[in-house]
Amino acid sequence: LLSVHNVLGIRVSITNTLENNKVLTVHCKSADDDLGVRVLAFNDGFDWSFRKNFFGTTQFYCSFKWEGEFHWFDIYVAFRDPCSECKWVISQKGPIRVTSRAAYSWPWNK
Repeated sequence: LLSVHNVLGIRVSITNTLENNKVLTVHCKSADDDLGVRVLAFNDGFDWSFRKNFFGTTQFYCSFKWEGEFHWFDIYVAFRDPCSECKWVISQKGPIRVTSRAAYSWPWNK
């Protein structure tokens, strides 16, 4: 109930959905916080919560590494992501934000 009203802030979750059960190594950061390196087996995930900064410029970016691949993506950008529960699944083609209504594919950052 509290997260629905955004009392606790924003919650971001990431789930590994790479093909062929590949292990995904994830490292997420913001300007103020380093969440550390996480190693996710297929279908495993992790999440974290935070509050947007006063200026509404909060941003988290993550690197994603698996068998010979390395990519990165801005997993949360305050002005782009109006969600209080931002759910992402990671595929080879890029991150996919999942909502109760649809799934939105994004390209990897260049």
